[in-house]
Amino acid sequence: MGSPCSYCTVILFSCIAASTQTTPWITKQCIQIADGYDCGGLALQSVPDEISESSRTLDFSFNYLPALYNTTFQRLKNLVLLDLTRCSITFVYEDTFHHQPKLKTLILVGNLLVFIADSAFSGPEGLQHLSLASSMIRSLKDIPTANLMLLETLDLSGSDIQFLDGLNNFNFQLLKRLNLDLNSIERIGAADLQALQTTSGIELSFKGNDLEEVEPKAFQGLDLGSLDFSSCFNKMNTSVLLKGLEGLKTTKLNLGIYEDSPKSYVTSAGLQSFCNISVLQLGFQLQHFSDLTEMSFQCLSGLQMLDLTRAHLSIFPQNLSNLSTLSHLKLDENRFEDICQIHAANFPMLTHLSISENNRDLFFTENCLEPLSRLEVLDLSHSGLSTKSPCCNKQLSGLSNLKLLNLSYNFAMNWEPLPFSSTLQLNHLDLTWVVYNLSSPSPFSNLLNLHTLNLSWSSSDLSSLPNLLKGLENLWTLNLKGNTIQSGVLTNGDSFNHVPLLEKLILSGCSITGLGKNVFKGLRKLTYVDLSENHLTTPSVSAFYSLKQIQLNFAKNAIAEVDIEGFEGLGETSSIDLSYNPLACTCSNYQFINWVKANANKIKHIQETRCNSTKQKIVNVDLQCTVSNHTLKLTLTIVVVIAVVLLLFFILRKRKCAAYSRL
Repeated sequence: MGSPCSYCTVILFSCIAASTQTTPWITKQCIQIADGYDCGGLALQSVPDEISESSRTLDFSFNYLPALYNTTFQRLKNLVLLDLTRCSITFVYEDTFHHQPKLKTLILVGNLLVFIADSAFSGPEGLQHLSLASSMIRSLKDIPTANLMLLETLDLSGSDIQFLDGLNNFNFQLLKRLNLDLNSIERIGAADLQALQTTSGIELSFKGNDLEEVEPKAFQGLDLGSLDFSSCFNKMNTSVLLKGLEGLKTTKLNLGIYEDSPKSYVTSAGLQSFCNISVLQLGFQLQHFSDLTEMSFQCLSGLQMLDLTRAHLSIFPQNLSNLSTLSHLKLDENRFEDICQIHAANFPMLTHLSISENNRDLFFTENCLEPLSRLEVLDLSHSGLSTKSPCCNKQLSGLSNLKLLNLSYNFAMNWEPLPFSSTLQLNHLDLTWVVYNLSSPSPFSNLLNLHTLNLSWSSSDLSSLPNLLKGLENLWTLNLKGNTIQSGVLTNGDSFNHVPLLEKLILSGCSITGLGKNVFKGLRKLTYVDLSENHLTTPSVSAFYSLKQIQLNFAKNAIAEVDIEGFEGLGETSSIDLSYNPLACTCSNYQFINWVKANANKIKHIQETRCNSTKQKIVNVDLQCTVSNHTLKLTLTIVVVIAVVLLLFFILRKRKCAAYSRL
């Protein structure tokens, strides 16, 4: 039999083991947030007593409340927002929200509502936002409207509404947004929209309904903020809809389709309906233009924005009529082979032009954009740009007001000595993944207004191009990600002296192994530096001018041990990211680990800052690397006593031996 002590030990360890196991009868509790509680997904069947009566918000989504009664939320008289998404609600009885006079937002998404009592929404004095999306409501008449006089947003998307009967029962005086997306609406008549005649500025969406018929001039007299008929052309062609829109005034009109939709065609004849439609912003995404001619857009006078993304275009007619007021033109994902094929002279007032992700290699012909003297934004990214002559002055000729130029993700380019002399007002230049061949050491030296320069993955090695940044005296943001520093060590040289106002610097993935002592000392305005994904073995904070207000990213390097001497200068608003480094959780890093615990607010991604060997979070590491004063004194005393005893022993032994030797 074992000793009593062994039994005590067994019992002790059993208790410890039991205490570390999760007690099965403890249930998850609601999480308290700023002004309420989050009880989402806890399989609750009633409101817990722990919910304070003063709560203003309650997220009760993904629980189980098959029916709502007058007593369900009786205690919570101060609720402003209530989220009941997917709570399996089927019945909403009389005066359910009678005790919530302050309720502004009610979310009932994803509940299969079978019955809503006439007085269900009585109580709230100013309900503004009501979402009944995906609630399988079959008729607008099933929604009691008597207490929805102040409604601003009504979301009825994803249900099974087939007709607009009952829409006129709603008060639209304050309504700003009505969402009828993804229902089963097949017909729209003028009588259905009568209630909208007395209001203006509403955002109305029928997106994803398989419309079959729209009564001619059904929308006549309406003044809308936006109207969306995206992907409504599976059973009806655009000409029928456009006839129904005659007499409409709207700021924005979307007539695009989705990728999985059947082909839809816009005809020149159908476009003539725009002579009786007032619109400022028009979208035809993924549509086909079957017979585009010079007169196709003649009725679009006054149009300001035109989105023709993936409209299967390869050329514009040379003399398009009535698009002279256009300020924004989006031609992404089309099939142009030469930039001249857009015939820029058609758009003399254009300020924004995007021909991104062109489906064919795009030849950047000289002088083709010259008529666009007002252009401020030009996006030619992902378009396989190529030029016959060195880039880019002739190609950008006439664009003296350009502020943003995006040439990213294109082919290699041969540059002129000063390739952007035609666009001296540039503020932002993106050359990501553009490999350029220089004919001068300082291609940006005349871009005195440039604020943002992205040279990521462009094979720009500052160690071999010390004057690359010359002239960029007003640069605020510089991205050099993915540009290998051949020597490994980033030294000062003169590179960063050219950009004294730099605030944000990205040097991630540059194969940097070390930083020169004063490499960033001249950058007094730096507030963010990204040195992640390099090969640094130490976070060299001494390289920076000041640490009082700066965000430093050293994630994903080779840092094992950290000297915290420099970290003490990190200001209260500063931070450092050391996540995903092979940090050593040994006594050699004892001071660093304690510093992290004491300054957790300064550590970015602290949950991913872990020990290399154990993968334990640094903040949870408990090292015993110090010896107490009492222990130290006791140890020294014992050592001294032993030393004295040994010394006396040897002295006595020596005297005894000497006495024997005289005999």
